[in-house]
Amino acid sequence: MFKYYLIHNLEEYRKTHMLSLFEKYDIPIEDVKIIEHPNKDELTYKLKKRVVQKKSNIRDGWISCSYKHYLAIQDVVKNKYPYAVVMEDNIGDFFENVPERLLKYLNELPDDWGILYDSVWGDYREMNELKVAKDKLTYLKSHNITRNKEGKIISGGATRAAQFYFLNYDTAKKMEQLFIPFNHSADIWMNEVLRRGNINSFWSEPSLVSAKLNKQTSTLVDKNKILYRVKSKIINKVLDI
Repeated sequence: MFKYYLIHNLEEYRKTHMLSLFEKYDIPIEDVKIIEHPNKDELTYKLKKRVVQKKSNIRDGWISCSYKHYLAIQDVVKNKYPYAVVMEDNIGDFFENVPERLLKYLNELPDDWGILYDSVWGDYREMNELKVAKDKLTYLKSHNITRNKEGKIISGGATRAAQFYFLNYDTAKKMEQLFIPFNHSADIWMNEVLRRGNINSFWSEPSLVSAKLNKQTSTLVDKNKILYRVKSKIINKVLDI
């Protein structure tokens, strides 16, 4: 019933960890598609020219990750999957059985729902929008920028990072048409995509995702770093991105 996508950067410990979570929380591995390429050192002139807006000042790691999100969304549309989950490979754990939680979301969400974000990033109770209730899981999220009492921005719109989100086919189709070219990391850029597409976004409270895997390493071998950086700077300068 559900298709799952894993945005992965080839760090083996992340993949091993995520596969263990899939087994533990009943995500069938045959229903998972792992998006591994292109990584930042695989970004070509032609690809950057097509997918990145000029003057973006965007890091190669963000380009790689955002484009992988686009590829996942594109695959949902291509295969006409009714429902899909896109997740990044830095999830620490889940609170409960994942397919069961997704069914709970479907039982609550209105007919015109588009996407639901579930992550440790941000607490819906701090958004001053809908009142959180004990017997409810899903809440409509405004597309507007949200500030706290001190005036600090605590939400850039309707996204809640891009660590884990649940969407339907119609939404994937809209997002595919609006996603490229982008100018930021996936979670930031999707705020603009959702606004343009007038897509109803929801947040879960409490979250299914319970923690974030924070360890970071480089996917580039040391001897390749200098060549990659020189190549990247030349391409970015020529393309003015």
